[in-house]
Amino acid sequence: MHIAVFDDNIADRRQMERLLRRQSDRYQKEGKEHFYIDLYGNIEALMRFPQLYDIIFIDMAEPESEDSHFKNGMDVAKLLFEAGGLKNVVMCASKHDYKALAKDAGLFDELLFIDKPIKVKELEDMLTECERRLGDPIPTLELRGEKDTIYARENDIVCAEMTSEHQAAMFFSDGRELSIITDIYNLYEQCEIFTSICPISQNALINVLHIKDEGFGWVLMDNGRKIKVAFAYRGNIKEIRRRLAAKEAEEKSKMIEKVSKQTNAKVK
Repeated sequence: MHIAVFDDNIADRRQMERLLRRQSDRYQKEGKEHFYIDLYGNIEALMRFPQLYDIIFIDMAEPESEDSHFKNGMDVAKLLFEAGGLKNVVMCASKHDYKALAKDAGLFDELLFIDKPIKVKELEDMLTECERRLGDPIPTLELRGEKDTIYARENDIVCAEMTSEHQAAMFFSDGRELSIITDIYNLYEQCEIFTSICPISQNALINVLHIKDEGFGWVLMDNGRKIKVAFAYRGNIKEIRRRLAAKEAEEKSKMIEKVSKQTNAKVK
């Protein structure tokens, strides 16, 4: 397991490293994976390859400088999520209330939280939770543009349209746009890991979860883009919605079965 510790306090970085190495030794004795730990006190260094890490622990008590855009650890977390492709990001609260800051930033459900000084039992529980999440990873697609790379989850993608014979513009829910050298068929093959993506012509594909309105021969996406739906592709949206409904019903059935087993186990 690859773990990064970003902290502007060198003593806290070293303490976290000691705690993690002890946990790594315990994991190895139990036959589990060894921890590979990297320490960072510099944002630029952390941002080189953040997607490599299974877990990133973050705390930043003080701004880098008076005019810095990075005032605390939440600003670092925001930057990481802009890069995408993250697995587990754990905010380590000392000076700042990261739970409150995360709610304000709309990232509360994306993050995990632990208080300093970090207790061994709480760290063990956090590592267990991260392992659980890693065991059921959220599908993420790596999309490479001419200059940028975006790691997108299913709901991040709104739509894509061909801008020339071999180039497409992809639009994301956070307002970003990425120019990709591809055609709509290859792009759709990449997106097949997601249930809600479907082609609506030879020049466009959409995420049906982002449809705001639709009519005969067109759809209006929630980013304001109105896109033509080709006659031969009219049934695609209906088919994708059918698959989504079936997937939701299956997941609901599994949840009911799981709850039922837990209840029966308690009764026994």
